[in-house]
Amino acid sequence: MAETMIRLSNVTKIYGHGDGQVVALRDVSLEVKKGEIFGIIGLSGAGKSTLIRCINRLEVPQRGTIEIGGRDITKLNGRELREARRGIGMIFQHFNLLSSRTVFGNVAFPLEVAGVDRAELRKRVKELVDLVGLSDKLYAYPSQLSGGQKQRVGIARALANRPGVLLCDEATSALDPETTKSILNLLRDVNRRLELTIVLITHEMNVIKEICDTVAVIENGQIVENGPVVEVFANPRTSTARRFIKGVLHTEIPEEIRQRKLIVHREGCVGKTVRISFIGQSAGEPVISSLIRRFDVDVNIIYANLDLIKETPFGSLIVEIVGPDDNVEGSLQYLADQGLKIEVLNGVGPTGLESAG
Repeated sequence: MAETMIRLSNVTKIYGHGDGQVVALRDVSLEVKKGEIFGIIGLSGAGKSTLIRCINRLEVPQRGTIEIGGRDITKLNGRELREARRGIGMIFQHFNLLSSRTVFGNVAFPLEVAGVDRAELRKRVKELVDLVGLSDKLYAYPSQLSGGQKQRVGIARALANRPGVLLCDEATSALDPETTKSILNLLRDVNRRLELTIVLITHEMNVIKEICDTVAVIENGQIVENGPVVEVFANPRTSTARRFIKGVLHTEIPEEIRQRKLIVHREGCVGKTVRISFIGQSAGEPVISSLIRRFDVDVNIIYANLDLIKETPFGSLIVEIVGPDDNVEGSLQYLADQGLKIEVLNGVGPTGLESAG
């Protein structure tokens, strides 16, 4: 089991005093494993930016502890805090590049601050610029770069001091979808190559779905849901998580499918409209063809939705199953035995009259 890289325990951050007091974080506890990509998702004002700023101690919580690599950074000040921050890289939504410096100069800046000698600095900068795919832009200025290129510079700069943790504050929000995908691919590559722990905050569930291992949902300064991404997508426990997921996976059944009338043409047979939800390995099994062979039923696929969550297949089928009553019931049990989630939407009896599922 992977060791814990970041541990937050009962972290509370309050702004203001008296009647103007705002509780930005309330008793937040989280664990981020070493080498994972951990996503924190929430709407604007939920507290996610405050949370990430507490992790690198740009904000000081009133209560709670924040440990990074086993060290409580809430107790550090002065030189110790500066040294600890060198182990924490940060990339921003709006890049925060120095307009008067070239790509080389921007990536070199944290190394200059750390007092790295010139020969080592030049070598390190060229390694990083090559890593993010900008070798041909080494002496270009930010004004000459696209948004995606600027963010690549930001990533290279954040990696300059070989941090163990990379914090991403809405790192793709200012980018178009195609560029967002390229940046997420780069972050995934950096995570794998450098065994880097990444904490990524966003309001976009597509970002979480694409690269995160674990996700925490934050609302009104509190963590309301937390777990492996695939599990949260498959079985969201809170209405907040369900709202985010609904917009990404399109789990709602189209109204025309809901209103569709099931007609049984086989004498003495029944019919049922069923939603079959699947995830992971079960998505690759030939369950429909097996169903038809085993139970002598007719299966008509009327709707399908398939997606990938962190490289794991996830989706649903809506099918009409028609056959003898016992065969239809047996087929439903068979589907459930394969680890599939079954929901009967409606049914038709042997008389052709519609009945509730």
